[in-house]
Amino acid sequence: MIFEHDNRAYSGVIGSDVIRDGMYLEVTDDPDALNVLLEIFYSDITSEMTLSLYQPTPLPVVEWAIGVAKERLPPVASAGLRNRK
Repeated sequence: MIFEHDNRAYSGVIGSDVIRDGMYLEVTDDPDALNVLLEIFYSDITSEMTLSLYQPTPLPVVEWAIGVAKERLPPVASAGLRNRK
């Protein structure tokens, strides 16, 4: 997925982390994905998300990443179960 801001392209990659037991979204600002700007991690254990900023990142990029993470990281089944209380 690509997001453009101020004539720069930012890309997001979603992956699974079996060691930390969850999923993550990494955002980079280069085509080789070497310069990770931020990571949003969803923990399957706590059902919480955390944001880690590794480089100064424009706020619109952070907001975009948060929106993507809220939509794509939590498992659909557990999100539905949380709403049934």
